[in-house]
Formats: sequence, C-alpha cells, structure tokens
Amino acid sequence: MCLVPLRAALARAGVADGGRLMLPLPAAIATALQVSPQVRQAQDLRTAGRYGARAGRASLLPRLSVVAGRYWTQTRAGQPLYVSANGPQETFGLLQLSLPLYSPQLRALARLARDRAALARSEQAQARLGVAAQVADGWYQLALLRARVRIWKSTLRSVDILYRGTQQKYAVGAAAVLDLEQTKLLRHTAESGLQQARAERRAAQRVLDVLLGRIPSAPIVLPALRPASRPLPAEPLWIEKARRAQPLLRIAARQIAVGNAQAGTLRATRLPTVTASVDYGVDTVPTPRVGDLGWEVFLGVRMPIFNFGAQRDRIADADARVAALRAARRSVLLQIRMTIAHDYGSARATERAYRQALKQRREARSVYDMTRDGYKAGTLNALDLAQAENGWLQARLRVASTLVLLRMARTQLRLDAGTYPGVRSAT
Repeated sequence: MCLVPLRAALARAGVADGGRLMLPLPAAIATALQVSPQVRQAQDLRTAGRYGARAGRASLLPRLSVVAGRYWTQTRAGQPLYVSANGPQETFGLLQLSLPLYSPQLRALARLARDRAALARSEQAQARLGVAAQVADGWYQLALLRARVRIWKSTLRSVDILYRGTQQKYAVGAAAVLDLEQTKLLRHTAESGLQQARAERRAAQRVLDVLLGRIPSAPIVLPALRPASRPLPAEPLWIEKARRAQPLLRIAARQIAVGNAQAGTLRATRLPTVTASVDYGVDTVPTPRVGDLGWEVFLGVRMPIFNFGAQRDRIADADARVAALRAARRSVLLQIRMTIAHDYGSARATERAYRQALKQRREARSVYDMTRDGYKAGTLNALDLAQAENGWLQARLRVASTLVLLRMARTQLRLDAGTYPGVRSAT
C-alpha cells in the first residue's frame, strides 16, 4: 500500500523505474533554475533592490529621534565667549519629530530606487532566460547523441549478422574473400562509430549534469522526440511576443527609466527644500528639572543659488546618457528582430529538410533491403552492400539530426521571444 504513493512521488520528481532519471526539457530547465548561481545572484540583487525601494519610500515619512547632550563653553567674566552659547554649561534632551514637507530630491531618490528595483527584476528574468538557453542546448545535444548511439547500435547488429553469414559462406566456398573483408570493414566501421557516439554522449551528459547541479550516478533518460503537431506561428507573432516578454527589451526600458530618475535627482537639487521639526524636551543652562520641559517648532527653507554651472553640466551629462540609452534600446530591438528573422527562416528550412530526410530514409531503406536480398542471393557483391548500408545509415542519421534541429529551432524562437519551455512568459 505504501509503494503507490512512493512511486507517484518519484514520478513527480522525474525518476523513472530502475533508478534512471526521466528528464523532459521543462523539468531540466526548472531544475537548473533552482541551482544556478547566476539565478541566485540575480535573485539576491532583486532582493537588494526591493529593500532599496522600501528605504526610498521611508525617507519621505516623518522621523522620530532622541537628541541629548551637554555643552561646555569658555567664559570671561562670567560671560560665554562662544556667540551662540547660552551659558558656560548647557544641558539638552529632546524628542524630535522631523518631516520633509517639500523635498524634490528625496522624491527623486525614491523614484530612482524604485526604478533600480524594477531593473533588477528584469535582470533576473534575463539570467533565468540565459540559463534556460544553456540547458536547452545541452539537452538537445544529448538527445541527438543518444539517437546516434541507437542508430549505430542497430547498424552494428545488422552488419554483424551479415559478417557472420559471410563467414559461413566463405567457409564453404560460397563467398569471395573480398566479400568477407568488406563485411568485416563494415563491422569495424560500425564499432568505431558506436564508440565515438558513446564517448560524445558521455561528454554531453556530463555537461548537462553540471548545469543541473547533479552528481553523475544514474544515466539520464530523455523522452522520445517527435515533430511538433501544430504549425509554426508566423514571424510577426514572434516579434510581438518579444516586444512583450523579452527581458533584454525590459532591461533597456528600465535603464532609460533609471537614467531619467538620475537626471531627476540632479534637477531636484536646484529646487528649494522645506522641512519642519517639532521638539519636546529640555534645553537649559542650570541643572534641568521636570518643570523645564517644553516644546518648539522649526520651519526652514533651503535653496541653492549658484555653483558656477556645475549642476547644469551634470544635468546635461545625464540627459545625454539617457539619449544614448534610448538609442541602445532601439539597437536591441533591431537585433532581436534580426535574430528572430534568422531563426524563423532556419526553422522553416529545417521543416523542409526534415520532410526531405524522411523521404530519403524511405528510399534508402528500400534500396538497402533490395541490395541485402541480392547479396544474400549472390547476385550482388559486398561493395554494393556497403554502398547501400552507408546510404541507409546516413539517411537515418540525417533524420535524427533534422528532427533535433527542428525541435531546437522552435525552442530557440521561444528563447528569442523571451520565453522558454515550462513557462508562458519570462517575468
């Protein structure tokens, strides 16, 4: 009774029977996002930005503080020499409530902190998208190499059977030595191809294990790839999706907002600042007593008048940087449109290549079957069989490669648009 929940939990975690890890692409991306140091760094920066925005809002609120101290002032003939002193000794203890009634600079700084927090959110989305792209590349590479290993295994089994049959025929004088050597060469070629494909598959799995933060133990099992059932959306739809969800465009827009906020803080320093404070406590020359408690209200205005044009030049510098950021955003949009156009064309070309590869595989299989039957019947020699075997092998490898490229091209278009398998949009 306890095995059913356990098996369900393992299935949800992506573990197949026998301890092998069943890993669809969305699950691989989700796992990598949890362990990626780039994503964790972006998350920490986003948290820092959120606290900075909260601190900026808090700076506009009243502040309550306690001020206490004691002055000693030099005197002559009983009179303080310090012009602002009330006496030789002064004791004060105040509870002070201060409020910025009108402070454009504090408001501009709060806006700057808010825009930086929004920029950190977009940078986190870009970090997640970058990790997803790395995992997708490694996942499809492993899928391609696993398909090649299966094809080479099938080829090796087939040519091994032919080689053993040729050996038997050669032993009774029904086959020439050339046929024996040719089938032996076919077997050696298949063995070498299988060994090479296995080595490349192990390397690809190690790369994917690193991205997933996984200790290599059980082999990774990938689901079977199939061509997409739905037609490829038109190119303008991908561009529209990129306008809404691409983190690079969001980052560019948020950088412009941050630049405007920085220019706003510089402009705010040229405006007056009005502050008010209410103090309650004691400020007296003799020893303070309970009856000496009182209150006072302070209202002040501060405004800069002239600083030899330094602030004007700083504002001009900030405005020029904002203009450069706007141009950079247009450049990013142009680059995204060019990338989508290129990848969309590649996806359409890969669809045609896949259909052509399927047709060539059917033809190569027919030629191989007829050549194999002719070889067994003694009407064709081993050279004809080797040529048909190589054509059949290359046709299967081409189908496997184009299928992976077809699925990868669609995934790449999703990445170009700012999304990845497993989510609807990058936020």
